[in-house]
Amino acid sequence: MSGAYTQGVRENLGNAAIVYDKFHVVALANGAVDAVRRDEARAGGAEAKAQLKQSLWLWRKNPEHLTESEQARLDQLDLKHLATGQAYQVRLELQSIYRSRTVEKARERWRDWIGWVRRKVERLGALLAPMKRLADTVEEHLEGILAHWQAGLTTSFWEGLNSVFSAVKRKARGYRSSVYMITMLYFVAGKLAIPSIFTHSK
Repeated sequence: MSGAYTQGVRENLGNAAIVYDKFHVVALANGAVDAVRRDEARAGGAEAKAQLKQSLWLWRKNPEHLTESEQARLDQLDLKHLATGQAYQVRLELQSIYRSRTVEKARERWRDWIGWVRRKVERLGALLAPMKRLADTVEEHLEGILAHWQAGLTTSFWEGLNSVFSAVKRKARGYRSSVYMITMLYFVAGKLAIPSIFTHSK
């Protein structure tokens, strides 16, 4: 959602529609939850710090992906009074908007969500400031977010693949030529059938 990207598209691809992908919107929400967790662990008092200790991945997962032990840990937390618990609920509600069937319904739900988040921040205070910034960003880029329903596009598969490719490049600490790099990317991501190699015969 960087202004530089938008400007670049406008200058070079004047007829292109700006579509902000779900992957990036949800990633932005995850980042906001992480920011609330860090702030609360630092400034929320001893009890909050104890509850939030080593809880990073609890807040990054959706409920259906939690292990039994993670779900048990989440059930023990005071989600109602923890700012991080409230931020987590905001993120889950944001994701649920993507189940809207029409752009009209999505627009209605986004506007309701923005107002709900701001009221929650007013009630609960400064620890939820990252969620207000999230709501402000969504409002500012709402038309591009809604274009997801109109264009039917998602780049989540490519984003995941890009993460795999980046890990391959980091592990190798660089390649001497693009041919070597491309060969390795095919090897890692191409789901190739590796033939058995016999080093000796019977």
